[in-house]
Amino acid sequence: MKKICIMLIIAISAIATVDAQPMRKQVTNNPANVIKQLNFTINNYGQKDNQSYSIKKNPNTNIIESSEKIVHFSFRKTADSQQLGLIRDAFTKDESVSYQFKHIAPGNRDFFSINVLSENGALVTQIPVRTSESEEMWYMCCKNTENPQLRDAYAIAWVEPKGEGMVEGYIYMITSLRPDIYEQSETSSNTTFKIDGRVGYDLTDSLYVFYMADTYEELNEITTKTDSYEELKGLADHEHVVYMPVVNKHFGLCVEINKRKVGRIRTVMPDGSLCKLWTNIDMVPGETYRITTHNGYYDEDRDYEQREGRYSGKSMFVGRDYDDVEITGGYNDDVVASTVVIDESGNVTVNNPLDYLAPAQQLELIAKTESLKVNLDLIEALFKTIGAEMRLNINNGGKVKEWKNVDEYFNQISKQNKVLDKKAEELLATASRYDVRKKGVMFDKAILEILSEQNNNLNTLFKKFGSLSKVGTKCQMNVNKITEKYLKEMRKTMAEQQSETSF
Repeated sequence: MKKICIMLIIAISAIATVDAQPMRKQVTNNPANVIKQLNFTINNYGQKDNQSYSIKKNPNTNIIESSEKIVHFSFRKTADSQQLGLIRDAFTKDESVSYQFKHIAPGNRDFFSINVLSENGALVTQIPVRTSESEEMWYMCCKNTENPQLRDAYAIAWVEPKGEGMVEGYIYMITSLRPDIYEQSETSSNTTFKIDGRVGYDLTDSLYVFYMADTYEELNEITTKTDSYEELKGLADHEHVVYMPVVNKHFGLCVEINKRKVGRIRTVMPDGSLCKLWTNIDMVPGETYRITTHNGYYDEDRDYEQREGRYSGKSMFVGRDYDDVEITGGYNDDVVASTVVIDESGNVTVNNPLDYLAPAQQLELIAKTESLKVNLDLIEALFKTIGAEMRLNINNGGKVKEWKNVDEYFNQISKQNKVLDKKAEELLATASRYDVRKKGVMFDKAILEILSEQNNNLNTLFKKFGSLSKVGTKCQMNVNKITEKYLKEMRKTMAEQQSETSF
């Protein structure tokens, strides 16, 4: 009887231990501090119009295979702000409950993505988390307390201003199948090239186009065939074009290639035109290129570029990268455009929209446009000098981001733009006084094209050399400020023209 009692006690103890283990795991594996701080940030600083949430279930079992919650947040950082410190503390406190943990400080060149597995591991998507050297990132993975085949991933990445300003970032709360259980087959990975893209918070792009070809020359030929989305859809050879729609701020592609190729990403603009700036990418079998697009620039996959791209010595763009969008003046000299009319008999007449003006009035407008052109020529020469100086600096062993030798040129461009702005104001005032703008002569549009070309030049410098100096960034901010001013002017002019035609 005593022996039976002892065995019963041992058995009850074993049962109690087995029953207690899952309960301890539920508590232990729950990163309560992290969840609390991430939810607090979402509820108080999350952008409701810039977040995505999705759940995917197995169609046969109805069991959740994956869920994704991605939220953009922003808040003003002040001297007494504590939220970032609380987030850091939360991840540090909960580190012991995770089986995977990672922290990347600003300035580090490591980028990071989360693999999301579904359909019993047959489908893998990658969600870029840290895509810029300026971001700070915290990340942890825990076993899901309800289903041992799942894992819960929590991540946050943000850009913090040096002083007071806006903190911008994204929060990721993702549940998916555990990658360590569902190993992906490598049968197709040796011939598959992927793009894993994310649209930055400063963009609302909805569609990208990807061109691909065997050679650089062929790629250029394909790209220049079309200027709009409609023309692109009518292209006979669709093997060289892939569409990448944006879904929940993400886009991408997956193609099979058996050798190195060249590729190019281009944005479809809201009006259906194709952006004149594009991104060149070396396509390599078995590789994935991760990219985040922004307004006028992009965050490149630095690791990829160093291993396989333009910093590796293997690039098919080497020696000609971006030479198809070289920095040139490109300004429209003919602010006042004449119209050529050919009648049924073949007679050619030229209609000058300023013909109704008195000769003295025409001369005044022409003199003002010629004066404007003097500043344009100076700005064009300054941009060419900056490009030449930077190439010379790098060829002589200088670093890519050393801008100190050209900052004075950026300052000169800013000064010339102040003069240009004043002259443009005088030109538009004179044109308004003579009712030229109401009659369809778009001085506003010509000025915007001038400013747009400057912005393109600055973006090209950024793409060529990876950054701009503080002085260069200030110069671009000044160009953007003036651009906004004349956008308003053009809208005003168009409204006046519509008003005239409605009578």
